[in-house]
Amino acid sequence: MENVYQYFNGILVEYKTQIVYNLKDIIVEIKPINRNINYEKTPIYYKDNDKVIFPQDMNIVFPLKSGSQFRLYKNALYILQDDVHKIKNNADIGSYDHFFLYNGDDLYFFPDEVTLKIGGKEYAKLGKMSFVKIVGGNTLEYYDKENNKAEFIELKSKEVSVYNDSMDVNLIDAYILSYNKKILLFKPQNLKGLDN
Repeated sequence: MENVYQYFNGILVEYKTQIVYNLKDIIVEIKPINRNINYEKTPIYYKDNDKVIFPQDMNIVFPLKSGSQFRLYKNALYILQDDVHKIKNNADIGSYDHFFLYNGDDLYFFPDEVTLKIGGKEYAKLGKMSFVKIVGGNTLEYYDKENNKAEFIELKSKEVSVYNDSMDVNLIDAYILSYNKKILLFKPQNLKGLDN
């Protein structure tokens, strides 16, 4: 049994869940206890650990490696341990730097600190393990884990981006700038798996 939480539309939902593994130590099912949870997109955060489960396929994007993108499979697990970013993708586990995750639609997860810009102006610094979601192109939801803050914002501007020293990501049009080139972000189903 694990204590976990998720943010839906800026609202915190805490609950207990049973995480079911197969013989290869791969998560095959997540069963909420006494709760009805639709495991669609929103990352599942462990309450007492720096771990996050992604309940759908995700891209892992490496902006400094010419925007290389690979597929993470449903229920991939992100772990932050001693300032090392680890990802368990099926049975494989690896350590990575300078990346972010994208669900191919509207949700972005940033393992490192980033700055959120709305309408070309800095809006907020988001700490490690934060996510940003664009809903319908006109609403933004974010959760900043490091500062334990969530917001649900109506967008007046169509320009929303996130950046740090290793990335510049346009969240509305789903592309990154890598070495002055625009690189579109793909849907996970169109990518090969991440090899370690």
